[in-house]
Amino acid sequence: MGDPGRRPQGFRYAFPWVGGPFRVTQGPNGRVSHFGPKGRYAMDIAMPEGTPIIAAREGVVVKTQNSQSGREPNPSGNFVRILHADGTMGVYLHLMRGSVLVTEGQRVRQGQTLAKSGNTGNSTGPHLHFVVQRNVGLALESIPYRFDRPISGLPDFTAGNP
Repeated sequence: MGDPGRRPQGFRYAFPWVGGPFRVTQGPNGRVSHFGPKGRYAMDIAMPEGTPIIAAREGVVVKTQNSQSGREPNPSGNFVRILHADGTMGVYLHLMRGSVLVTEGQRVRQGQTLAKSGNTGNSTGPHLHFVVQRNVGLALESIPYRFDRPISGLPDFTAGNP
């Protein structure tokens, strides 16, 4: 499935949500918050609170937060972090309080329900913030990724359904 040397960029991620079409409100290198090494290639997808969030790629859940109700204390809000086989991690932020269905150490398959979308943490409206990261030394670094369906016209595209 492509050149193994380019595996992190070569993997095609499934859309990490059910439903839509939804609109990307901030794409890679976005001026609001998608700059700096940790979030440079992140995407914010506006969607109603309670939208099912699913694993874009299989892996093992390494960290979750499920109890935050508002903006504080964590700017990420409620989240799920999944470690993939190649060492990259998919991160799903701003999830609805109490909606996270997976636990740390659990193996999840692509398409498995993780949680419901929300508006927790540093969020100006209901949306999913999705980013793929890898460890570089002791720091997290955002890396480019592609979905398995066409997306164009960032940052205001509409993601169609199959």
